[in-house]
Amino acid sequence: MASIFPAFLTGASGVQLAGDLGFGEATLGRAIGFYFAAAALGSVTFGRVAERLGGTTGLRSGLSVSAAAMLAIALFADGPWTLTGLLVVAGLANALNQPSANLMLVERLEAGRLGLAMAIKQSGMPLASLLGGASVPAIALTVGWRWTYVAGAAVALLAGVGAPNGRGSASASVGDGHEAAPDRQPDLSRPVLLGYAGVGLLAAAAAGSLAGFLVVGAEASGVSPGRAGLLLTAGSAVGITSRLIHGWLADQGRVRPIQRVALLQILGSIGFFILAFHREGAYLLGPVFAFGCGWAWPGLFNFSVVRNNPSAPAAATGVSQTGVFIGSASGPLIGGIIIERFGYGWFWSALGLSLLLAGLGATRLSTILRDRASNPVVVPT
Repeated sequence: MASIFPAFLTGASGVQLAGDLGFGEATLGRAIGFYFAAAALGSVTFGRVAERLGGTTGLRSGLSVSAAAMLAIALFADGPWTLTGLLVVAGLANALNQPSANLMLVERLEAGRLGLAMAIKQSGMPLASLLGGASVPAIALTVGWRWTYVAGAAVALLAGVGAPNGRGSASASVGDGHEAAPDRQPDLSRPVLLGYAGVGLLAAAAAGSLAGFLVVGAEASGVSPGRAGLLLTAGSAVGITSRLIHGWLADQGRVRPIQRVALLQILGSIGFFILAFHREGAYLLGPVFAFGCGWAWPGLFNFSVVRNNPSAPAAATGVSQTGVFIGSASGPLIGGIIIERFGYGWFWSALGLSLLLAGLGATRLSTILRDRASNPVVVPT
């Protein structure tokens, strides 16, 4: 949650930022896009760094940079270039935080708890969306937008202080155990990891755009502003609940993670195609599928990556997370162009197609991993 706060606080406080620092919506969108672009560019490298440092050290290091970047925005941001540069720093910190957090969970938790743990960890993003929106009336409109970043920095520092010391002793979750070493390589081949990255890119493009455009799209269809805001709040809550349920089911052995990812993404695409009708009723029904399924896959997605890469889970998620970061950046940027030129109907249809293709890609990955699991030395997915 603290890792993604810089982008979400910037988006939530966009009106106040633009008015105070003197730039428009396009510049604001580019600044947030640079945050995700920096995260994507640094993901593979910092995944390897996390392997060297260990999960807790890597997470604390990254969170310290996240906190410093948010404090610097609060103190020194005086124009679009300063804001963008500091968001780039925060994006690079996120590139270290994500694989470090995954590795910390792998190092400290046994296999029977890792699925739910990943689901809890991945619930940070929708929770950040909720809190980012709440920060506007609670902080930005009362004491000023700069204090929202101060609050975000405080959360990052508290998370770093609260991280457990040491590497932990759990090893069942990654086979024979994991010890950080600079020469460790992922167990899956590069083409398969790139397949994960491709699935993550297509799915994150849809998920990120859903959070960014649901409220304005609903209002454009005739939904009142108050009800439109509640749609996002309720949808985020449904998405978090669904993530936790599916993480728990994975721990119980009731679902194969990547197979369930495929199902959730395919079902989630139905919600986007419903939204494509761009009618008030569509905005009441579509989010049920879009959030409940189309936003429920990230925990299982990361769970599948680490389970299939016991030798270097952080390095592996560094590759897969690159696609997620690229999708998170490109989805809203391209989506805004589609809305301006063709309207919301085509926009939601494009997102539905993107999520459907992600589900088909995940289905293909499921087949590859099922065949690979027939080898007895490989941890089943």
